[in-house]
Amino acid sequence: MEDSKILKSLQSNSAPCMETLGGHVTKFISKPPEIEMEFEAIHDFTHSNGQVVQGGFVTGMLDAPMAHLLMGLFNFEIIPMTLDINVSFLAPSRQGKLVAKAEVLQLGKSTAFMTSKLYQKDILVASSTSTVRLVPLNK
Repeated sequence: MEDSKILKSLQSNSAPCMETLGGHVTKFISKPPEIEMEFEAIHDFTHSNGQVVQGGFVTGMLDAPMAHLLMGLFNFEIIPMTLDINVSFLAPSRQGKLVAKAEVLQLGKSTAFMTSKLYQKDILVASSTSTVRLVPLNK
């Protein structure tokens, strides 16, 4: 499937969790594998009087692009199951737009090693690595 068709499919088939995070895919490239997503952090995601986005939401914003990249690379024929995720919180994430970029570190037949970075106003606020099991989709 062409990258443009994969991008369109990723944009038009959004899961409820993506709507909650205010997330959408803005870029998909299969070679080299790369995806970019935007998120909108709202007041309900924050603590410290609305000053900082809670880490679980940040983790979701890092995890989602890694999963979406794998779904697109495998033409939506796999379910990406995150086995582990390691997150480094580098700066406070604030309310507003955040941009996540994910890449493949290594891709096997049943396992993928991924990385994702989250930016706000061009500042790196968090990064992650994950191990993902590639589960064939039962049609």
